[in-house]
Amino acid sequence: MTAHQAEDVDVPYDEDPPPTRRRRRRGVTVFLTLLVLPLLAVCVLRLGGIDGNRLTVITLAVTPYIAGYGIVVTLLSLILRRKLLTTVALVLSLSLGILLVPRVLPDGDPLPSGQRVRVLTANLKLGRADTDVLMSLIRDAKVDVLSLQELTPAALSALDEAGVERLLPYRAVQPVPGGAGGGILAKVPLRQISLAEDMTFENVAAVVDLSGPVDIEVVTIHINPPTSSDNARKRWQRELAGLPGPDSYGRPRVLAGDFNATLDHRAFTAFLDRGYNDGAELAGEAMRPTWSSSSPPSPPVTIDHIVLDRRVGVVSVAVYDLPGSDHNAVFAELALPR
Repeated sequence: MTAHQAEDVDVPYDEDPPPTRRRRRRGVTVFLTLLVLPLLAVCVLRLGGIDGNRLTVITLAVTPYIAGYGIVVTLLSLILRRKLLTTVALVLSLSLGILLVPRVLPDGDPLPSGQRVRVLTANLKLGRADTDVLMSLIRDAKVDVLSLQELTPAALSALDEAGVERLLPYRAVQPVPGGAGGGILAKVPLRQISLAEDMTFENVAAVVDLSGPVDIEVVTIHINPPTSSDNARKRWQRELAGLPGPDSYGRPRVLAGDFNATLDHRAFTAFLDRGYNDGAELAGEAMRPTWSSSSPPSPPVTIDHIVLDRRVGVVSVAVYDLPGSDHNAVFAELALPR
């Protein structure tokens, strides 16, 4: 064979990557797919309005964290050059993110021009919340109406000894040992009424006799938690569905307390759809967490709300730490219609 002939000989060349390399690439794809699947599942539950069982209720409560997780998965897929998975993760993350945007943007609507009322709600955790801190909040925030959950006789006595009657002399209360008690304290006269019946806990309601032309009805809310069993979850759904709707021909209605539900639970948003607004969402403060647990460990979530008849506006909302309780206190200054 001449040198020229040798140059013309075709040498076989395997263009396929080695098997080990192919397996490695396939493994990365499978790994990223497994990361995307939980994001897909939460999107289906959230967008489909499926509270499902107690485990899905727990999962939906952390939807804002899942949206953040989705961004991490999107970036990881992008770095590892998986275009399809990057696109899927991005679309799913944006779908959840769009739901969260109204929670951080004030609605910007004109406020009603009527009287202003300052409302504070606090879950006392079996009456163990720090009385001095709560009293400071009442004074500093110039609270007109205080809604309390898990109000025990001992906690009410401690508030009385601290001088709460000088700040909020009127009351409609049902103190009970343990976590079932509740009540409303106010600067102005109250008339107790019945609005939330057949509840696990005391959901005390009262007409607040304001000095202006419009009085309001206030309900202190404590809904049965849904996480202990599926029966508890069904009870939670029934209690949220059984809360009183707004009376468009009567007094504006305010429900304040521990709903044990977030804006990502269909049972809660269905209640709002009956004619209410979440005060924190109106003010762009609805991403501020109000509860967390160390046993079992739980990330902070927003389950305490001040819910308003749609005739009522919100001037401001704030969330305050309350030592001794696993809940934060929630404050809102409301603007009433004339």
